[in-house]
Amino acid sequence: MHSNKRPSSVRAPRVSLGMPVFNGERWLDATLEALRSQSFADFELIISDNASEDRSQEICELHAADDARVRYVRQARNIGANRNYVAVLAHASAPYFKWTSANDLCASEFLDSCVRALDRRPDAVLAFPQTSLFVDDIADATEYECDFAVEDEQPSLRFARIIRETRLNNSFNGLIRTEALRRSLTLGSFDAADIVLMAELALLGKSVLVPQRLFFRRMSRESATLLRGRRALEAHIEPGARRPLLWQHWKYHLRVLRAAARSSPRGAEWLRAVGFSLRYMAWARNELAHDVLEAARQMTPAGEAL
Repeated sequence: MHSNKRPSSVRAPRVSLGMPVFNGERWLDATLEALRSQSFADFELIISDNASEDRSQEICELHAADDARVRYVRQARNIGANRNYVAVLAHASAPYFKWTSANDLCASEFLDSCVRALDRRPDAVLAFPQTSLFVDDIADATEYECDFAVEDEQPSLRFARIIRETRLNNSFNGLIRTEALRRSLTLGSFDAADIVLMAELALLGKSVLVPQRLFFRRMSRESATLLRGRRALEAHIEPGARRPLLWQHWKYHLRVLRAAARSSPRGAEWLRAVGFSLRYMAWARNELAHDVLEAARQMTPAGEAL
């Protein structure tokens, strides 16, 4: 693994940006330029290249050579997207952290607005701006209207709102308190693990929605895995898997329950969060039963009836 390490004598920045990338050459240069052009300049940008086979390494190394804030790390093999997201967080040194996709674009005021929001709100663990969606040209972006702040006083209500109401998880691309992220469970390698992580963060604090459209999310089939079907999603999570991934609903719901169960203090709010998680599992009984049947089919010898 090749790395461009920050010298130990250099003062830690206020913001760490973590960019996982895999074969991102098409939009990578524009994304990096947008990040390097932020009006808030006190950041480090950590890129973890998931053994890309295109020009991603060349593009990243050019930016790292031109800007001391950029550090490039290359994985020896493709470890899967979620593990690569965990890898960039491990290198972060700042009190604020932001994951950033290699496909999306941030307006120049993105970091400044989110830093100011978190500085003003010690009760918040996350700040993120409103989102616009686009395919190729940012000039054709459309406003996304389903982002929402999570500012309920009760942690259990915040937890349940994230689980029930999140559609596109744009808040995952916001600015997060690094200490809160490190108190949370590691991002899991299963479908919708990002939503569980956001729900657990909601147990620790509020989410502030900055009332400016500063995040531009690319929604093409090449950039958005959710538009490419189940097999593409599974390869995104577990690139070496030869068979369909099993127990995805079980892994998701058990992680939701675990996130609630490890929250503190253990009192009425703890009971509400755990109770919601158990009810949520009951509501998903059909999906959980489907996981059991799918696992049984895979374990049954070919041609043998169940």
